[in-house]
Amino acid sequence: MVSAPKRAILIDGSSLIYKCFFSLDAEKKRDTPEMKKKFMNLLLLQVRKWTTLNNYSHGVMIFDIDRKSFRTELLPEYKANRDPMPPELLSWLPEAVSAVSETGLKVVYAPKGYEADDLAGTISKSLSEYDFKVDIFTTDRDFFQLVDHLISVYRVGKSFQIEVNNHLNFSQLNEGLLPSQIPLLKALSGDASDNYSGIPKIGPKTATKLIQQFKTENIFLSSLEEIQEEKLRQSILENEEQIKLFLKISRIKTDLDYKFEISDFLLGKPTTPTTLLN
Repeated sequence: MVSAPKRAILIDGSSLIYKCFFSLDAEKKRDTPEMKKKFMNLLLLQVRKWTTLNNYSHGVMIFDIDRKSFRTELLPEYKANRDPMPPELLSWLPEAVSAVSETGLKVVYAPKGYEADDLAGTISKSLSEYDFKVDIFTTDRDFFQLVDHLISVYRVGKSFQIEVNNHLNFSQLNEGLLPSQIPLLKALSGDASDNYSGIPKIGPKTATKLIQQFKTENIFLSSLEEIQEEKLRQSILENEEQIKLFLKISRIKTDLDYKFEISDFLLGKPTTPTTLLN
């Protein structure tokens, strides 16, 4: 008898709490017990819904602690366009995290100098090395670069509708691109939500064409003289170092130094929010 595949759920906690908060009625004052109750109910509804969507045995929710990271060291304007967390949400957060932990879902925080994306990338890749199928729930397209034969991204959209991006349908859903090509797409065309503009004369369509032509970052960077359109080639040559910088910004780390046991992420028993990293 063949055993069922091991399966883990990973939830981008930062994106979930923001989505729940901004799903509240914007016409009403949010700093009220009623709104707090609605927020908590919506948050826990999604957690319970997602953790029972597939046959998950393990799970973890990951949060950012600080907006400062190695990315802001490299590029000070990185995410500088984002407003601080709304004060109401900030005041509800400790109770929200405790409530999530009480459902039996492990809660961990990104370590100093890194973002939740990096911890998510590290945990998901590590779990896949133990033959886990990992489903990442997030609103953030940055996670697409992690997709492989064991890791899928469940992108949460309007009204919490989910679009599953996996190794079978990824290219079809993403203009023929591969997950490994997403960092170069962002480096060339920029990311307004992360507050960097990319390279002059390159938007998503042009970036996609270049990536489809050159396939990988290394081939692209070693073949810049082969770009036929003169103005485009000149813009890229003049900004080659900027492209390399943006690649460092856009690439999710999957090799953080951390320690964990598989049993740390078992679903089903109340846990204490923590960080697993040194």
